[in-house]
Amino acid sequence: MSDSSSRVPKQQGPASLLPGGVPRSAEPRTFRAGFSRPKRWRARVLGSGEVAHHSASIVRLAHEEQARQAGKLLRDIDIDAYLDKLLAKADLAVLEVDHRCCGFCAFYTYLPDLGTAFITLFLVAPDVRRNGMARDMLEVVAASAAQRGFHSLTLRVRDDNAPAIRFYLAQGFKVLGRHDGDLEMRLEMTAFGTG
Repeated sequence: MSDSSSRVPKQQGPASLLPGGVPRSAEPRTFRAGFSRPKRWRARVLGSGEVAHHSASIVRLAHEEQARQAGKLLRDIDIDAYLDKLLAKADLAVLEVDHRCCGFCAFYTYLPDLGTAFITLFLVAPDVRRNGMARDMLEVVAASAAQRGFHSLTLRVRDDNAPAIRFYLAQGFKVLGRHDGDLEMRLEMTAFGTG
């Protein structure tokens, strides 16, 4: 892929949808991990024709995280059946680092009457965490949901997953309640340009 084809057109600042967001372009960004060369990344929502290209990476990332969390990422369900459903029915945002899928967010926007898009799985590979990439992926999810008329994002997170809870709270999510060992959290999005 040439450098020009990896560039994403500038957008009207989806960061303004998240509290405290600093508007920035959607062009690929860079970071330096340790002594390695700088890495380029971008977060974007996949078109329906792109899901098949990313499906193996999404399945691999989910299985790796399920193993890291000793089976607690997705509890009491068949992970492969669940991933098949996500790949077939969910909207998907991906995090690409040096043209490699290193994270994804599966979210549902097919019930507009609810007014909230539901994030069902949000995952970033450990080797690229804590570099602002997860926030970028959340911003493209928020922008996509807002363009479809949704005013909030809702998710559930295991109540013992402290790093994820800290991340969501830092992004502006509020705890709505507890359900079967999970916290239900919601992010009320602001309109474009009102950051």
